[in-house]
Amino acid sequence: MRTVRTPLQPDALLDLEVQAPTLRDSLRRVGQSLANAARELYKSKTAFIGAIMLAILFTACLLTPYIDRYSPVKQNYRELLQPPSAKHFFGTDRYGRDIWSRVLWGGRRLITISLLAVSLGLVLGVPFGALSGYYGGWIDTVAMRLVDAWLAFPGLLFYLILITIAREWKLEGVWNDAALVFALGVAQVPRLARLVRGTVLAEKEKEYVEASRVIGESDLYIALRQILPNCLSPVIVQATVSLGFILLVVAALSFLGLGSPPPTPDWGADLNLARDHMETRPYVAIFPGLAISYAVLAFNLFGDGLRDILDPRTVER
Repeated sequence: MRTVRTPLQPDALLDLEVQAPTLRDSLRRVGQSLANAARELYKSKTAFIGAIMLAILFTACLLTPYIDRYSPVKQNYRELLQPPSAKHFFGTDRYGRDIWSRVLWGGRRLITISLLAVSLGLVLGVPFGALSGYYGGWIDTVAMRLVDAWLAFPGLLFYLILITIAREWKLEGVWNDAALVFALGVAQVPRLARLVRGTVLAEKEKEYVEASRVIGESDLYIALRQILPNCLSPVIVQATVSLGFILLVVAALSFLGLGSPPPTPDWGADLNLARDHMETRPYVAIFPGLAISYAVLAFNLFGDGLRDILDPRTVER
């Protein structure tokens, strides 16, 4: 005779028991996700080349204290304008400073500023755009008018105001970089907010959002925990491209003398310093210029490749 289990029998309860995922299961899923991302990255040659270039760039920045040859700020008047050699890989500048060390430390500083500025823009802009698009109505109207006014105020002008105040109060060094990070980060907020808002407007009409409302989830939870993760693809692409743009802006400001005061290592400031030696000692300008071009190209290639990977309309990559 076949035994019929009742809901109260222990064996039936064991059959219905759902085991909680272990740490090993979680690590396995993370590993599978990373493997899938690596395969997709390899399929896109543009993204793959950009990723390799960025890996080299970030590795050099992380290892800067271990691979620099000399102090980037110490002057040596016995070795002025030395050509590239085994002693000085990139030569020396007009003050006898090692260009190889200055390129490394300048890149470390510029990339740090770019990462912090983009991170600040993401922290402020993404939730602002998500909540504006989700709630709509008068909240969305007021938020978008604030964004329009924000866009009308140039980020560089905001930076000039901050740096003028900092210099008036005799605040230099890290305060100068902090003002730069804040100004450039705040300038990214309107673009990111509008991008996220447009994506949320399309996403909030889908069935899973309605199902979350039916089961009683709060609006804030739905907007930030369910809708927002599905809108991150264009945000990631925009953030990657913004990194290269901000790095170029910081170098341009330093070239114009609006960045950190000397002798701070900076690619833009080193280019400005090399203008008097372009004909006789071109290497003084070549290496900082190549560093700027390399970094911007790496970010742009990686961003374009990510756009192709994350765009659902792309049929063949």
